[in-house]
Amino acid sequence: MVSDVVWAQFHSPAGRLLERPVSQLRAERLEERQGVWEPPRYRGRRAITTWWRPADRPGHAGCATLGALEAALSLEFDAQVASFVSWPVRLRWADSADGYIPDFFARLHDGQARLLVRRPSGGAPGAGWKARWELVTTAGHQAGWQVRVHDGTEDAVVVRNRQRLARYRHARLSDADTARVLHGVFARPRPFDEGIAASGLPPLVTVARGLHLVWKGSLLIDWSTPFVPGRSLARSPQEAH
Repeated sequence: MVSDVVWAQFHSPAGRLLERPVSQLRAERLEERQGVWEPPRYRGRRAITTWWRPADRPGHAGCATLGALEAALSLEFDAQVASFVSWPVRLRWADSADGYIPDFFARLHDGQARLLVRRPSGGAPGAGWKARWELVTTAGHQAGWQVRVHDGTEDAVVVRNRQRLARYRHARLSDADTARVLHGVFARPRPFDEGIAASGLPPLVTVARGLHLVWKGSLLIDWSTPFVPGRSLARSPQEAH
C-alpha cells in the first residue's frame, strides 16, 4: 500500500533539500550531509544543544539533551562505527505530513548504515513513542538500515568511565613504539600507574598514550568499576603478543 511507504527528507551533497521514498536512499551518504533540523534557541535563555566533536572527523554532532549526549558517546565508543552525524533525515508516512527525525545516523566500518534513536525517559513508553518506533523500523527495513534504540539503561559506572576517558579518543595520541612497550609491560595485569612507571618512558605523554590504548580496547580494564589509575588493573589482550 502507498500509505505503508516511508518518505525521507534530506539534503543533497550540494545542500539542496530533497524528499524521496526512503527505499531510494540506500546509496546516499547521509553521514556526510548537514542536518535537516536543529533545536530552537530561545531569547533570554541558553540553548540546550551540546555539540559533540567525533574524534578525528570534521564537524560536530548535535545533542539536544543529556540523554542524546550519552547516546553520542556510545556511538563514539563503538568499535563498529566509522562516523556518525545528528538529524540528517526526517521520516514520514506517505499519507502523513507529520514527521520524525532520528537522533543519529551512523556509518559502520563494514559499510552498513545505522539509525540510533533514544527511547523517552521516565515510565513506560506511550503511544507516541510506539508510533515513532514503527515508523523508524519500517524505514530501516525499506532502506536497508540497521535500527538501534538507546534507552539510557547502561551501567552508570561504565558511562562515567567513558566520559572520563573520551578525552583520550583522538588518533594524535596513537604511537606504535609506546604501544609496543606498554603491551609488554601489561603482559600480566597490574595497576595502570604502576605499568606506566615500569615502562621507563616519559610519564606525562605515556599516560595519555596509554589511556588512548584503553579507550581503543588495546589495553583492557574492567569498565564496570570506577577507573582509578593508581589501583585499577590493566592488561594487554592475548592477541597483542
